[in-house]
Amino acid sequence: VQRHYDVGNDLYELFLGDSMTYTCAYYPADESDTPGGWDKRQWAKGSAAKEPLDRAQENKYRLVFDKLRLTDGDRLLDVGCGWGGMVRYAAARGVKAIGVTLSEEQVAWGNEKIREQGLEEFAEVRLMDYRDVPETGFDAISAIGVLEHVGRRQYEEFFQLMYGRLREGGRMLNHCITRPTNERINAGKFIGRYIFPDGELTGSGTIVTRMQDVGFDVHHEENLRFHYQRTLHDWCELLAENWDEAVRIVGEGTARLFGLYMAGSEWGFEHNIVQLHQVLAVKPYADGSTGLPVRQWWES
Repeated sequence: VQRHYDVGNDLYELFLGDSMTYTCAYYPADESDTPGGWDKRQWAKGSAAKEPLDRAQENKYRLVFDKLRLTDGDRLLDVGCGWGGMVRYAAARGVKAIGVTLSEEQVAWGNEKIREQGLEEFAEVRLMDYRDVPETGFDAISAIGVLEHVGRRQYEEFFQLMYGRLREGGRMLNHCITRPTNERINAGKFIGRYIFPDGELTGSGTIVTRMQDVGFDVHHEENLRFHYQRTLHDWCELLAENWDEAVRIVGEGTARLFGLYMAGSEWGFEHNIVQLHQVLAVKPYADGSTGLPVRQWWES
């Protein structure tokens, strides 16, 4: 995590947009929607990609917030919180949010942004392993792009820990990259060597199974792979637009690694080599009830 994320916030600011969010966005419906995918010819080019990207990342946080049924006064734990986007989104709506990450750069950037927005009463980003979080009784947990770093052998332990930190009736949303099958597959030679050492992916069925095995009642699951294809397109456009500055900051070799990784990943999501699944689950009450409505309550 530190190897990839601590290369410098100034590099990420060039292509992530104002949200500084390095996970799949969720694009509102627009004219590029087509059956089975997107009409890529209508996507923004160059710096014009920033506006739809920022809007889509805000919409992703709205979707997670709504799925978790967060309300004013609730307590949220965001594991693998990155630069604190979900933490700040929730805090701005009256939720007491704690985010944890292993990246020193992300902690510094996230807490500075919390101070700028006057959210210190509600929000905090910690330099901490998710296994070391001392608090329990959270109303909700979000895990957005962290399971890829955990490893399949640790899934059960991970979900047991999350289950134990929720109150009865508490909700968890897991959002991560997956494979179309449930085989145990590493992230690939290129990504494993240069981007995410020891990264590992598997199918959504494995994730659902592990969540159920520790006691979660899985309430909803969906595949957002075309949204990640489009997210990566926008990142690539912004990196290309700011290429000279990226090379100045990290050197041509590192800049090329990021460009290759993102362009290749865009192709992978388009061609169903990789997917992105959100799984929403609840920790049931002792009598088996969940306290959740029987119908979907969030707006897609």
